[in-house]
Amino acid sequence: MKTFVIVTLLLFFTGLAQSQESLYIDEKGDTINKNEYLKKWRNKDLLLSTWSHIDKNGKTYYTLKKDLYLKGIFNYSETIKQLKKITNKNFKDSTTILIEYYFKDDLCTSSSVKNKWDVDRITERKFFTNPIRDELKNEEITMITLFENGIIIENKPKRKSEYYYIDKDNYFRNKFFKNPTLCGAYALFKKNGETVIRNGEYRPDQMAKHLKPEIWKHFF
Repeated sequence: MKTFVIVTLLLFFTGLAQSQESLYIDEKGDTINKNEYLKKWRNKDLLLSTWSHIDKNGKTYYTLKKDLYLKGIFNYSETIKQLKKITNKNFKDSTTILIEYYFKDDLCTSSSVKNKWDVDRITERKFFTNPIRDELKNEEITMITLFENGIIIENKPKRKSEYYYIDKDNYFRNKFFKNPTLCGAYALFKKNGETVIRNGEYRPDQMAKHLKPEIWKHFF
C-alpha cells in the first residue's frame, strides 16, 4: 500500500538521524517506539489513520488516530450550497456527492511539491481518476476533488469538465475533514444527510462501494 511505503521510507530516513528527532504517538496520546507504532498502524482491526508532520525545530511527529471512519448526519442542502460556491456549478438534488480531499503540508509527497499541484501532477492524477469519475457519474455519484486553502493548484475552473478546486474558506476542512490524515481523505454525502468519512489513502471507486446497502447499513 502506497501510504505504508511512504511512512516506512520516512521512518527509515529519519532513523538515520538522531533518535530524539522523531516522536511516535499512539491513538491514546501516549508516546511509543517506532516498532510499536508500525505494529499498531498495520493492524486493520484497530481502524487507525496516521498523520506525520515536522515542527519548526525539525522534529518529525508520527501520530496515530482512531478516526479511520467517521459518520454523521448533516444538512445536505448546505453542503450543495457550499459546493456551488466553490465550483460555480449546479448539482442535481438527487445526486450523491463524493469528495476527495487533500491536506496542506501532507508528507505523502516530497516536501518540495507537497503544497503545489502543477499541470503535470494534475494530469497524471486525472489519468487515473477520470475513468472512475465517469463510471460514478453513471451511478448518479458526483466526484469533486478539494484542496485545503494554502495549496496551489493549476486548475481550469471555467472548464465544464473541471473538478479540482480550492476549499477557499476551508468550509469542508473545518466541517468534515477536521483532522488531517496522510494522503488525504474521502467523504460520501447522501441527499438524506447521511455522511461517511474515510481518512487516509484510498480510491474513489472503493469509497463509492460503501454505498451498497449491505455496507451502508453498518454506519446508519
